[in-house]
Amino acid sequence: MKGIFKKVIKYTALIVTGTALFLGGMAGCSSGTVKKPSGPNDMGVVVEPPTTGSPMDYDALKNIEFIKGKLASREYYYIESESKVTATAMSIPVKQNVFGSKNYADGILITETVSTSDSSLAPSKAIQRYYGEDEVLVRSPATNDSGNWELGMEWSDEAPQILNDEEYEAAYGLRANELSDFVLSKETIVSAEELQKDGENFVLKLNLDTEKAPAYYINQMKTMGGLSRVEFTKLELTIVFDSEWTVLSMRTAEEYKSYKKVIFNIEASCEGGTVITYSYDKADVDVSAYEEYFQQYEKNI
Repeated sequence: MKGIFKKVIKYTALIVTGTALFLGGMAGCSSGTVKKPSGPNDMGVVVEPPTTGSPMDYDALKNIEFIKGKLASREYYYIESESKVTATAMSIPVKQNVFGSKNYADGILITETVSTSDSSLAPSKAIQRYYGEDEVLVRSPATNDSGNWELGMEWSDEAPQILNDEEYEAAYGLRANELSDFVLSKETIVSAEELQKDGENFVLKLNLDTEKAPAYYINQMKTMGGLSRVEFTKLELTIVFDSEWTVLSMRTAEEYKSYKKVIFNIEASCEGGTVITYSYDKADVDVSAYEEYFQQYEKNI
């Protein structure tokens, strides 16, 4: 078993009341110091869901804790995401598409990210990552022809880049076993709409703090897009989950300004979002790249 598991806290109470790229890789930081969430539990608490009651009995934060706990307890899952960003820089419209996947089984987590654009102002980049106990291995595509890039493509056989946890956070932010690239905690949720019922499922809509929530994700935007800084002005998240707190999909809506240093600073106004879908069918999961490639480079086997 690989060591990327999160500690899941048991929950015993019955009811809790309360209120609740362009030029980037995927979807900020201000010109000053980044306002990261503070404290040892700044990623938010991961709690085992209760065996009784309904999501309607709990506030937004508690439902998120249960959703995190349910996902962390899974033996396998497959996640796919699609991001679209439209930006305007120097009166030039630019579109960027980002596709991503997460394959998790038996403690092995491998992700793929493919980012392509219709303009040289927004670089195309693709990476595959394996998450070890205290390191992350990163490799590039087998071909530099971005026109042939897609999820599940062939990747380079050359030695990967190996990043320790501190190096990884500086380059890409949060590890991929988090529920979201954005921080979801008491500190980052500005407001939450009343939980809605949609058939047998539930819909939770959140308005997130535009500095603290994307604080770690800024690093990935800079690395993937060669950015100098990003300033979010809107960050909304919609989570769809079932009565057992199994997350089914997530959707973001984002607005931000990005800055890129070429000969001079290029400012772009950006608007976009991401749709993320989840599968718990083991047939959809593929972690074969671990034994075929990553294992030989792993330090702590």
